[in-house]
Amino acid sequence: MIIDIGSVLLVVALCGAFLCISLLLAVDRHAPEPGVYWWIAGLAVLAAGFCVNGLQSMLPPLVGPTIGSTLIVGGLGSLLIGNQRFFAASTHYEPWALGALLAVIASSTILLRAWPSVNAHIIVANGIMAVLIGALAHLLIRHAPASMRGPARLTAAAAIVILFLLLGRVLSAALTGPMATPIAPTLINTLTFFAAALVQLAFGLGCYFMLMIRRTAALEALSATDPLTGSLNRRGLEIVTSRAEHDYRRNWTIFSVIALDLDHFKNVNDTYGHATGDVVLQHLAQECRRNLRGDSVVARLGGEEFCVLLPGCKMADAMTVAERIRASFAETRVTVDAVAIECTVSLGVAQCHEGAADFAAVAKEADAALYRAKFAGRNRVEAAPLI
Repeated sequence: MIIDIGSVLLVVALCGAFLCISLLLAVDRHAPEPGVYWWIAGLAVLAAGFCVNGLQSMLPPLVGPTIGSTLIVGGLGSLLIGNQRFFAASTHYEPWALGALLAVIASSTILLRAWPSVNAHIIVANGIMAVLIGALAHLLIRHAPASMRGPARLTAAAAIVILFLLLGRVLSAALTGPMATPIAPTLINTLTFFAAALVQLAFGLGCYFMLMIRRTAALEALSATDPLTGSLNRRGLEIVTSRAEHDYRRNWTIFSVIALDLDHFKNVNDTYGHATGDVVLQHLAQECRRNLRGDSVVARLGGEEFCVLLPGCKMADAMTVAERIRASFAETRVTVDAVAIECTVSLGVAQCHEGAADFAAVAKEADAALYRAKFAGRNRVEAAPLI
């Protein structure tokens, strides 16, 4: 054949090195995502393996296949572990990767030194690679979250393609006569090594896109979260309230709103300092979250004002939740520098209805009920009238 397999493998190695560098530049070195450095190591080791295989004609007869196969198996194992850690999958692939690496080293030593057989080496090494790639494809399909399903499935599809080509190499080596080199210019070798270039590209780009998707999601979550209390901010609240409004208009799914405001919070700041006031705010947010269920959320609107959205919750149930928050917050003490600070909170509760079908209107009614609770003596829950 006209195509030089060694040159193809060197091009594949260069592509892998470029992908490795690109992914390395994309990593946040201060807070790297789990598994990303395993990806980078895997792509680097794969590139080294393809480079060694491409230079087999310049190396001693037994060195190229042994080192090249070991590096490729090591790179695939590293990618497998990286994806496992990136997805926080329950399955532990470290023993698989280590076992595959030891198996290919042992088989290469036996089959190319004690009992020289290029065909047997291809069968064993490619069989081991096929197992690792199959596990990688399974991991990408089974454990990738919905937001990453696109790049994960594309990468898995590429892995399945190379999996069948590797099995084709195994079958070819088993059925043909003795081969002089693992990179003989046969049709199956040419297809496999060209596919390897595309699969390596798919692996690198898949990792890159999944990393960008997670980072974008983290930035969006950060922009929708109050940094002090970990609750939603106004922007985050708008996202969830739009869904509640849509469900009410479309399916008549009731939602309720609780407005909260700390009692005499200015006295806390003036007496103990703003740092202590921040601890009190954090404690209130924790108590709210501890007493919420399902898809209910708490948001900080500003200062000491908070809001709780309870989708699918009617007034009676919302009053129960509000009273639970009030009681648990009043019963606990916030201790700062060995000083126990007693704090209470006032709450107003409102439910959506035909006259108040959007969140802003319901929140306004809850806010009015909150002020009635303030005027009635604080540390209490008041309900807005259902018109």
